[in-house]
Amino acid sequence: MTSFLRFTTLAFILFFQTGHLLAADDKELRKQRLEAQRERQQQVNERNREINAARSDFRSLALELKTDYREQLKSLDTESELRQVDIRADNQALIDNVEAEHQSKIMGLYMNPEAATPGGTPPATAEDLSAATKAYADKIFMLKKQYAEALHGEGIATEKQKNELLTEMDQKVLEEAATLGLTGTYAPILASPIGGELTPQEERWNQRQKKEVAKQEAQNRKLLSEFRNGARLRQWEIDNLDEDFRLTWAEKDKVHALDAEQAIMNSMMTGAAQGGAVDQQQMMQQIQELGAKKRAINTEYRKIRDRNRIERREQRKAILAE
Repeated sequence: MTSFLRFTTLAFILFFQTGHLLAADDKELRKQRLEAQRERQQQVNERNREINAARSDFRSLALELKTDYREQLKSLDTESELRQVDIRADNQALIDNVEAEHQSKIMGLYMNPEAATPGGTPPATAEDLSAATKAYADKIFMLKKQYAEALHGEGIATEKQKNELLTEMDQKVLEEAATLGLTGTYAPILASPIGGELTPQEERWNQRQKKEVAKQEAQNRKLLSEFRNGARLRQWEIDNLDEDFRLTWAEKDKVHALDAEQAIMNSMMTGAAQGGAVDQQQMMQQIQELGAKKRAINTEYRKIRDRNRIERREQRKAILAE
């Protein structure tokens, strides 16, 4: 019995001492983990301060460069506006000449002195007036189209110059962003095992850190998107201007052809009112049909423009998101 008591007492003492040592060991591990956690948090706070400072410096520089280049862009616009004045004046002079010639021809057709003399030139017919009207309308339309093409070409050339200038600015901005560390990746500040393995809290910390650096990098990409994708976006807009111009004048060409037909019919109707032989009922029906065709053309091209507007909205988002 005495031996059993001695054994029990010894076992109790050993167990108590082991438990005391384990408790002391757990306390030391908690202390080390807590200290490591404080150091990690300090590192995260410092990194965030550096990122925020870099972004602030970047925004200031970008704004400064935009201000500098804005004056150069204004100069390009001013030079383009001056060239447009010359284009407009030259075109108007051509239109004035065509109008003067047309008025002279019409007056000659209506006031033909030879028509009253035996063997003289016969008076103008409705067909003569129609032909003169169509020729005039075609010339005016051609001059308006040439004017639009000249203005459009001038505008596109200026936009390309501005694109080159802004691409130069974008490069400077991105170089500064790289210097500030905004174009690279961030290493997550991870917890290392203390005492053999990570605690559940440390595992959650590591997961949050990986998400946090991914979020910071995504924010940087968004901040730089304007400059990374600027050249592509501007060229896309220039291409859209070209497409819209072609679309507009494709529609105008079709409508003009119908307008020319209607102008001829109007002249023939005028001739009929002055005693010419024309089936007015048939003529009115043809004019109505021309109106229906023009409305169909307008509907067709409005549909194209509506589709383009929707598709381009998504295309713009895609470019900026890259």
